[in-house]
Amino acid sequence: MLQPTHKGSVLFTRPLGQGEELVTALEDHGWHCIRQPLLEIQPFQTDSHTEFLAIKQHILNLCDFDVVISVSSNASTLAVDWIDQYWPQIPEGIHWYAVGPSSALPFKKLGIEFIVPAKNHSEGLLLLDGLQDMTHKKVLILRGKGGRELLADTLKSRGASVQYAQLYERVPLRFSDGELAKLLSQRQIHYALITSAEMAQQLAHELTPLSAGLNLYLIVPSERIAKIATTLGFEKVHVCGHLKAENLLASLDSISVR
Repeated sequence: MLQPTHKGSVLFTRPLGQGEELVTALEDHGWHCIRQPLLEIQPFQTDSHTEFLAIKQHILNLCDFDVVISVSSNASTLAVDWIDQYWPQIPEGIHWYAVGPSSALPFKKLGIEFIVPAKNHSEGLLLLDGLQDMTHKKVLILRGKGGRELLADTLKSRGASVQYAQLYERVPLRFSDGELAKLLSQRQIHYALITSAEMAQQLAHELTPLSAGLNLYLIVPSERIAKIATTLGFEKVHVCGHLKAENLLASLDSISVR
C-alpha cells in the first residue's frame, strides 16, 4: 500500500486524548502531527473544591432547569458521568443545547438528543429560535472554569436566570525557556492548530519573543480567536471554521509556506 506524500508537520495542541480522529485524518492525507498539548484539563473531583460541591448541587437540581447548554466536549463528558450517577432516569421537560457536535456526542450514552447550531460557537447558539424569548426560563450552562460571558449575559438580557456548572479548569503546561521554539525549529513545524484563546495566549507566552524565523501559521476555528492571535503578535493566522477533518485539510492545503 502506497504511503501518502509527506506534506508537512502540524503542531497538534489539544489536550491529551482529544481530537484523535482529526490526527488520523490528517496523517492519512500526508500531514505529520506532532502532539504537544498546551493546556491540561483538570476536573473538580473531590469535595475539597467548592466547585465540586456546586456541581453536585446543580446536578441534583437538574429537574429545576428549563434549558441545559454545553459549551465544550470536556464539560459534556464530565457532566454525563455526574448525571448518570444521580439520575437513573433523565428528567423530562429540559431542552438540551450544545455549541457543536463534539459537545453533543457524549450525551448519546444517556440517550439525550441535543440541538446544535449550524455555526458552532456561542454566537451561533444565540441565533437559535428556542433561545430567543427566555422570559422566566432557568438555564444551566455546562463549561470549564472561566471563559466568555457572552452567552450567559445575552440569555439574561432575554429574560433568563442563568447558572454555571463549572466542571473543570484548564491548567497551562509550562516548558523550559526556548523549549517550544526549539521543537518547532528542529521538527520543521510550520503549522499549529489552536482551538481556543487560552491556547493562543499560552503559545505566545512560550514563544516570547515571537520569532519570525519560525515561519509559523496558526490554524484557528473562528474570527474571534484569529483576532486574539493577531493581537498577541502572530502574523500568519488562518480561519478554518468548524473543526472537521475536511475543513482542516482544505485550510492546510490552501496555505503555502515560503
